[in-house]
Amino acid sequence: MHLQTIVALTDFSAAAEQALDRAAMVAASHHARLRIFYGTDRPDPKFTDPHARLEQRARQLARRHDIAAVAGGRGTGDVVADALAAAAGADLLVMDRRTHCSWMHLLRSSPWARVLRGSRCPVLIVQNTPEGAYQHVLIAVDFSEAAGALVRYAGGLQAEARLELYHAIDRRDEARLRSAEASMQAIQTYRAEVREHARRKMLPLATAFDTRRNRVATVIGAGDPARQLAVQHEASGADLIAVGHTRRWTAMGWLMGSVAVRLVGGVQCDVLVFPRGYALQQGRMAAPKRTVSGVSA
Repeated sequence: MHLQTIVALTDFSAAAEQALDRAAMVAASHHARLRIFYGTDRPDPKFTDPHARLEQRARQLARRHDIAAVAGGRGTGDVVADALAAAAGADLLVMDRRTHCSWMHLLRSSPWARVLRGSRCPVLIVQNTPEGAYQHVLIAVDFSEAAGALVRYAGGLQAEARLELYHAIDRRDEARLRSAEASMQAIQTYRAEVREHARRKMLPLATAFDTRRNRVATVIGAGDPARQLAVQHEASGADLIAVGHTRRWTAMGWLMGSVAVRLVGGVQCDVLVFPRGYALQQGRMAAPKRTVSGVSA
């Protein structure tokens, strides 16, 4: 996997500058072009000429990381629209998790959550100060069609990182068995069959990286995906979680929050959100017939 164009968004806050640094590090590892944009809906009056400062940051990042870095156009004042426009045609959008809140954000959800819903390319939400390359990537997988595209993308983002594939078994079918007063033996048999099915589905993914075969682990859990991923993150110490995301809006999704959005708000590490349609849209990462993709929104 080779990234060609990476886009990063900043408002010059400390958190946003961390995102710029991470974007530059990823660009350096992929020899990719980095384009940085100024985007905020709450301009800071001390930045009288944001574009000039942006050009200065691009030059600094280019020198420090030996990359091609350029400043993008001027923002419109709509941070979500600016982010989505900047990401059009990019291979990766990098941004921080904006934490400021207002009544409008409560009604419309946070900017980064709206970016996740609208972005057609993968989005890397940076929540920590970059101290080096990612060392341990936790990848959420289920068994839907979008297949190994997430695994290949997340695995290729940092070629030397250890990979951990995690699948959370849905407990709703087991709950139906209990409500139907199935015997404990029947429930245990069902559990064993489901775990074996998951193990077989995960095996091709774990062996897909020939050069990293001894650094790819698989873990099977059960329960709510976002909650279980957060628990697994605590246990594994991963510094990046990768999760799939379906770009669709539903009333229930708005009320409950997608797995990706809930995860970003519930863990302290960086989160890579991969739109399920990205591989098909780009036409260059098509999934094989027998594949597994990330947890959906």
